[in-house]
Amino acid sequence: MGFSGICLMAQATPQTMGIHEIRPGMKGIGRTVFLGGKIEKFNFEVLGVQRGTAPGRNMILVRASGGPLAETGIMQGMSGSPCYIDGKLIGALSSGWQFQKEPIAGVTPIGEMLDQLKDLAETPAIRTPLILPKLEPPKVLKSALRGEMIPLSQLMGTGAEQMPLILTGSNLDPEVKALWEGSSVQFATAANGAGHGLGEASPLEPGGMASIALMQGDMEFAASGTITYVSGKKVLLFGHPLFNLGPVDLPLWSATVAGNVASYSTSFKLAQPVAPVGALRLDRSTGVAGTLGAEAKMIPLRVGLNLGGKRTLNYRFEIMDHPTATPALAATAVMQTLNSQVRALGFTSLALQGNIKVAGQPPIQIENMVADLNSARIAQYVGGILQAITLNPFERPVFEGISISIKAEERLDRTAIAGVRTLKARVKRGEVLPVLVTLQNIQGVRETATFNVNVPSSAKPGTATLMVGDGFSLLNADPDERAIEIASLGDMVRLINGSLRNNHAYALLVQARPGAGLRGTRIEGVPPSVSAMLGSDGDSRTNQLQKHIIGRALLPLEREVNGLVSLEVEIE
Repeated sequence: MGFSGICLMAQATPQTMGIHEIRPGMKGIGRTVFLGGKIEKFNFEVLGVQRGTAPGRNMILVRASGGPLAETGIMQGMSGSPCYIDGKLIGALSSGWQFQKEPIAGVTPIGEMLDQLKDLAETPAIRTPLILPKLEPPKVLKSALRGEMIPLSQLMGTGAEQMPLILTGSNLDPEVKALWEGSSVQFATAANGAGHGLGEASPLEPGGMASIALMQGDMEFAASGTITYVSGKKVLLFGHPLFNLGPVDLPLWSATVAGNVASYSTSFKLAQPVAPVGALRLDRSTGVAGTLGAEAKMIPLRVGLNLGGKRTLNYRFEIMDHPTATPALAATAVMQTLNSQVRALGFTSLALQGNIKVAGQPPIQIENMVADLNSARIAQYVGGILQAITLNPFERPVFEGISISIKAEERLDRTAIAGVRTLKARVKRGEVLPVLVTLQNIQGVRETATFNVNVPSSAKPGTATLMVGDGFSLLNADPDERAIEIASLGDMVRLINGSLRNNHAYALLVQARPGAGLRGTRIEGVPPSVSAMLGSDGDSRTNQLQKHIIGRALLPLEREVNGLVSLEVEIE
């Protein structure tokens, strides 16, 4: 993407005032944009200095006035507004409080912000540090294999004093916003002025408005704030973190302000990105930093939508690369696309196929079927698989692209497993066990299908359990709930690609016996249906799964399957 409207104004490095020089009662001025692209001044009075807000961190407390602040209070989007006393820069307005009656704010000292410029790299890190929540990998993986996401409330924390992170951009349905419940993120609809001349961009100087793109393309979201400090091509903003990720790589845009929204909770600016001007490279607790004129790399996401074979719609997005935000943004794009294009079709079956390309790994295949009016199930499935990849404990994945195709049909392709029986009461080792399964569709029509399950000669004489069901039901029914031990991201990819799907019926013959693992490594907690499909390298001495699949068969149905039936079989 090219850059437009970049004008690097020659600026003298401002003098600064240390926190030890600041006293209550001092007065100063701040710079910010209230409307359009014009930088305006506001006044403030120092209330005091709050020391030790965190190890090595302090906060200057001020009462602000001027402009619309008497009505709005401190607004989200003012974060980063440079504050001066006697012409010396003391820091950036960075925090406020919800439900405040007067515009009182916290100012991050400029010395603490300037320290991070020492860490600002000229080029983005090849692989940014791995960010992991305090969750066991088994929990994330099992959730993904069942087609579910771990809620963001368990993944992303909120700052005690930091105002909510308001993302302006496309309009979202309430059920789509629910994907972000528990995080500090809030959404506000604002027409994007990018490339349309809807607003004049503010200057790229202290007090100017800037936006950081988290998603762009056919749906856009940006976090906006104020520029605090510019030195050559280096720029400091916000005075507080975006997500506190350390090294990042996100598009930095110039911005304009369409208006101010006054709220009893948290007021905010309706900011609009105007043109790309650089890249955000660093996200720290005292602010974010970027490089003007640089380009950022995001993850490409393509969503193809086939509406009953009548027409095909293609959408393209670019989303930020972040272990917790990437899955949520992808799920948001999928769910909102379905809601806007499919909901009016009535009763609908959604068939999803796609792949996720990660550098150094085989394509990760995704497949799912949903036969109801709930687009959230497809979105949660996509997000859950991405969470298993991004939250793996081995290495930070390098995404090359995500491609998804969804076919929407105006019918309910749902089948229930109504009954199962075998044609033999007893079966010998080395023989085939015929299994009859009765399927019932949504209209109540029944049909019979046959599985042929091979009983291996290595089976133990005695009782075995025959489990017939859809993939998700089999995963939920698995009794082995111990910890998972996997050695690499590659092992995780193999598990996902070998997992059971909900648009097929499976017949699994299970016995209690030593199981199989990856390269002789013990896999615990992974359902036998998954571990058996992966195979073994022949060394099972360290693999002691409680149950092991000795025979299996697949019945591809290409419709949503529900149900699980188990019965006992005698092996001679």
